[in-house]
Amino acid sequence: MPALLTFALLATTFSAVPPVEFLGKALIDGGMTDRSGLRGLSAPAVPQNRFGGWGSAIDHRGPGDTYVVACDRGAGDGIASFKSRLHELTITVHPGETDPVRWTIGKAILLTNEKGANLLGTANMIDADHPAESLRFDPEGVRIMADGTFLVSDEYGPFIDQFNASGQRVRRMLVPARFRCAAPKPTPQEEQAANTSGRQSNRGFEGLALTPSGNRLVALLQSPLIQDGGVDAKGRRIGINIRALSFDTASGKSTEFVYQLKGPADGVSEILALDQTRFLVLERDGKSGHKADHRSLYLIDTAAATDISAIPALPQFDLPPTIKPVTKTELIDFLDPAFTLAGTGMPEKIEGLAFGPDLPDGRKLLIVTVDNDFKLDVPNEIWAFAITPAALAPSATPAAPATNSP
Repeated sequence: MPALLTFALLATTFSAVPPVEFLGKALIDGGMTDRSGLRGLSAPAVPQNRFGGWGSAIDHRGPGDTYVVACDRGAGDGIASFKSRLHELTITVHPGETDPVRWTIGKAILLTNEKGANLLGTANMIDADHPAESLRFDPEGVRIMADGTFLVSDEYGPFIDQFNASGQRVRRMLVPARFRCAAPKPTPQEEQAANTSGRQSNRGFEGLALTPSGNRLVALLQSPLIQDGGVDAKGRRIGINIRALSFDTASGKSTEFVYQLKGPADGVSEILALDQTRFLVLERDGKSGHKADHRSLYLIDTAAATDISAIPALPQFDLPPTIKPVTKTELIDFLDPAFTLAGTGMPEKIEGLAFGPDLPDGRKLLIVTVDNDFKLDVPNEIWAFAITPAALAPSATPAAPATNSP
């Protein structure tokens, strides 16, 4: 078929569909068992092998329908002696069918340090003399390198670690000291009292993105750093200027830029690369059900953003003219009634983003995952969206209206 005719047919096809279409979702029971083979409890009444918390992060392993998901630190906000792990997951999407999103669980990959010791979700697993060598670990982002190794962001540090295919840590990327918690403590209250800079408690590197070229890695905090106007004297979140960290994956050299939240009560859950300078960012409030009032996917561009590596602190709200933040355009409003996700069933923690294999009609498949925090009565969720190439093009305008598919 001549190239011009092919292009014309594709243009006709995409003109008949919305920029963004919700294809459906799958609900995974909160009491499922994983394939780790572990026994015993990680917390009271919580089995060590519970298949929970993995909605925190997802990446497509490819070239087929295999994904890797990362579990966060376990039940109870840091009380669990949960062995950190990744899981393989197969996800297939069949647009228009009664059961459009299907999945099967694969093997578990336990994460260890360089010496083979299990990394744990327990907040008090701190090495006071050598904090960077602590065993406590809270995976919140995962991306897969071309060589099959895993890059995982740890919210506790925050750190970014590289693990081999077996789950053993082989490298820790150099995160500037201004991001890190200088005096780690087992509780948020103790950390707040002990630190005047670094990440807010439990608000570290929530998002991780790797560009298609594999040479740029971007880590995005959930909230502004303490010294960037992140909190007031009473520890309340008041700032909107989040500092993002961008690495050259080969040299480790880093730069920084500013992402601005819609409001201080919001936070970032994930970042996903489109190309070398453009990314999707998932921003949301901390509410669920009918109380949820903001949860959106933004298309951002870092091309013109100022490198703020030499700037020690940012203001709470307005930036000076010398600092340009990323540009930001809403792509998906998850509360749009057309998607049928809003209302009683809207979960709090929409946290994972990954592109899957392109759909047969040429649209991009976006997989979104929901973290159930290891709660027995709350399901993990997988959402599937189809996005037209035009909606993600460099000159794209906001994608609306949206539609919902069965």
